[in-house]
Amino acid sequence: MAEAIKSVLRARNLSKAQFAELMGEDLSVVREWLSGTYRFNLPILFRISERLNLL
Repeated sequence: MAEAIKSVLRARNLSKAQFAELMGEDLSVVREWLSGTYRFNLPILFRISERLNLL
């Protein structure tokens, strides 16, 4: 999942910091999400999908 999100961020030229701001999260949280070891839950995935207009 982290790789898919990183791919979207690259395609939209969004930095991790910009994504964190868009999500209303600290950069440290976004880094954890994108580390590849974070276990996403459905509410977080839904929020990410909404904010990135993937729905």
